[in-house]
Amino acid sequence: MTVQDRFERALLSLYEAALADDPWVSAATLVNDLIRTRGHGLVHADPGPGFEPEVLMARFFTGTERREDYEQVYVGHYLRRDEAIPRLYGLRDGELAYKSELYTEEEKKKSSVYNEFRSANKGQNGLFVVLHEPDGRAVVWSLLDSLDLGGWGHDQIRTIKRLAPHIRQFARVRHAMANAKALGASLTELLDNGRSGFIQLNRRGRILEANDRALDILLKRDGLRDDEDVLAAGIPEENAELRRLLAQALSPLGAQGAGGSMKITRLKAPTPLVIEIHPVRGLGTDYRALEVGALVLVTDPAARPRIDPALPTAVLGLSPAESRMAVAAALGQTVPGMARELGCAESTVRTHLKRVYRKQGLRNRAELVRRILSLEGLRRPIR
Repeated sequence: MTVQDRFERALLSLYEAALADDPWVSAATLVNDLIRTRGHGLVHADPGPGFEPEVLMARFFTGTERREDYEQVYVGHYLRRDEAIPRLYGLRDGELAYKSELYTEEEKKKSSVYNEFRSANKGQNGLFVVLHEPDGRAVVWSLLDSLDLGGWGHDQIRTIKRLAPHIRQFARVRHAMANAKALGASLTELLDNGRSGFIQLNRRGRILEANDRALDILLKRDGLRDDEDVLAAGIPEENAELRRLLAQALSPLGAQGAGGSMKITRLKAPTPLVIEIHPVRGLGTDYRALEVGALVLVTDPAARPRIDPALPTAVLGLSPAESRMAVAAALGQTVPGMARELGCAESTVRTHLKRVYRKQGLRNRAELVRRILSLEGLRRPIR
């Protein structure tokens, strides 16, 4: 198998894993093998003020295994004391940095992160790649040491740079699918999903089907519209970018297409739509997989889920204060934003959120979001 064949195989597995309800071990194994690294990790986070990240997703893999122990110990113990974090977010989009260069000589002697965590998982000589997003969030791709005796070679670095945009898109789409509670859904089941907009395009880029939320957006013709079965944006420059992203997703001759993201300006709403274009090539056994060439996820940031703040108190046993903060966090508010809105200190918000995590047995914000959004549509019990 040629290097290009291995790259295409890893890419296909990665795009499939973005939609699947599993820990994507197979895709991670192919990525490790392709790059020739001991392992890698992905942390999708909102840096927040003072570079205190709110973690949306964290996954670590070594060889052919997912390492949940690394995930738990890093996010729970090492993340907030990692000296490299502010320097990481100062890197340019897609820039590669040796981990050893993000710690001072003094930190290399005394840092618990560098000397304990990075030493234990054989990552002191690894690489970081930071993939910035338009909304301020970022995907940190952490590569453990190279398996090559001479360290990181030119071919490995080139492969990492080629793969990096796909890694970012993988994390974005998986996060969007998780928020829509759509991970693992078939293409047919996505048409019944009411949390996000889903549009299915055929292999020529024409609209096959759209769910109710997407149809409502298209019928308003504010920013995104259906022009005789062709997905179009209202502003010419944005429409040209949409055409480019669709062309790269619907790659000809059976090659694996590439995903992409963009914002669509609306004239009648203060916030733009966010779309994720995801190539689909023979996904699963669903009969629609033979027809669908790309899946378009449409998110309206202004269309927040409606959750009665009293529900977590009634259903999950949280206190009223914990309930208010859990709902706000699940709907995307930052700690400083919650503190301003509720008129309290940021430390108070963090204390209440820690209690929520402990009471519910949650490990990260992604799990909090899923737990709280599972209450959407419920009514408060009548006492």
